[in-house]
Amino acid sequence: MVSVRNPHWREEELSLKEVQKKYTDVPKSWILKADMQRRGITFSQAASALADPEIHLLNSEGANRFRQNTDQVPNGLIMRDGSYLVIGNFDYASSQAERTPYLIDVVDGKLVVTDQDEVLDEIAGYWEKPDFFNKKASNGEPLSKYIACRPQRLEITLNNYCHFWDKPGEGCKYCPMSPNFKKSGKTQECNELKYIDEAFAEALKQEGRNEIVILTGGSILSGEHPFDDEVELYIKVLKLLGEYFEGRRFPSQLISTAFDERQQERLYEETKLMQFTPDIEVLNKEKFEWICPGKAAHVGYEEWKRRLYHAVDVFGRGNVTTGVVLGVEQAVPKGFSSEEEAFQAVTEEAEDIISHGIGIAANIWRATPGSVFQHHNTPSLEYYVRTLREFDRLQQKYQVDPFTDNYRRCGAHIGLDLMRTYQEDAAWQY
Repeated sequence: MVSVRNPHWREEELSLKEVQKKYTDVPKSWILKADMQRRGITFSQAASALADPEIHLLNSEGANRFRQNTDQVPNGLIMRDGSYLVIGNFDYASSQAERTPYLIDVVDGKLVVTDQDEVLDEIAGYWEKPDFFNKKASNGEPLSKYIACRPQRLEITLNNYCHFWDKPGEGCKYCPMSPNFKKSGKTQECNELKYIDEAFAEALKQEGRNEIVILTGGSILSGEHPFDDEVELYIKVLKLLGEYFEGRRFPSQLISTAFDERQQERLYEETKLMQFTPDIEVLNKEKFEWICPGKAAHVGYEEWKRRLYHAVDVFGRGNVTTGVVLGVEQAVPKGFSSEEEAFQAVTEEAEDIISHGIGIAANIWRATPGSVFQHHNTPSLEYYVRTLREFDRLQQKYQVDPFTDNYRRCGAHIGLDLMRTYQEDAAWQY
């Protein structure tokens, strides 16, 4: 077990304000938001009381493939600059945190984010639930069981268990999805398409609410060729959803394994899928093989990249992205020994991928209960700011815009908020 409790962490790394002062070319509010994801968030009693279960999207409802925690706390925040922040995707155990989480509180009647009793910024509000969350499927289950949501997107998880975990030791070490599925006692991996269809039909009735639908889920290795059964499942659902839209494509994104050429072409030709996102997770071959051994065994790092590059030929430039869990490359004992070494290696790999017209959507790694790495320490705020800033520079250099994961449609990939257009003298430098 890796010990993470360090009472001296504030003295050993640059503070929020020191990082904000050092990196003046990026918004102070953005740096705070990145640190809120890194350190985690808790709610005061007064802040929790402002979350109305009839209005707001709470952690206790809605389909989510990662968590077991069902606390009555908001699932996401609307920041003062109008951007979103995902906070409910993963269970968060503040008692195990390596750093003290930020506190959402009410001060002078305003919802604010605080640290050590200092008010750092105001919060505009909590995410509101969509209308369909208050309705039930024909089997009596809430429709929120079948489709999750963020403020401007719908999320459908087709498989709640990842079969990279079938062989002991091959699951991705940062991910709690399969361990939490096993702990939950559930046995049904996939929801019936009939009820997904019912939920989707109801969701579309709320005009102006949704811009895109995201499909994802745990990997399914079976089939005549590896992942054939998974691809077949996605095709069935995409065809079902596609019936609601005219034209060749509809706003949709598939986050999945790196399928081979034939499987990619089937997805493109047989459905109305718009964007393809095979998450590589770790930007270094050696660390990838240690952290994602199942992906390494069944696909491999270089083959994953090759399939990514082929996907651009299939779906078109601007319609292929990949996700990474930034910071996990420094996990012990086999991760990079210094943040500088990690920065150089990760950004070099990032440029190779981005130069092929592929956007990178980076999650900030926070050691999550249920994962193999649940007791690990995560990198400094400065490492995240510096690395995400470089990702943004590279994506501007190669003119790659992963718009499906930007500040309006996602709320999880903090680095992509930097692609938001600011006027020269705008007030974002508060």
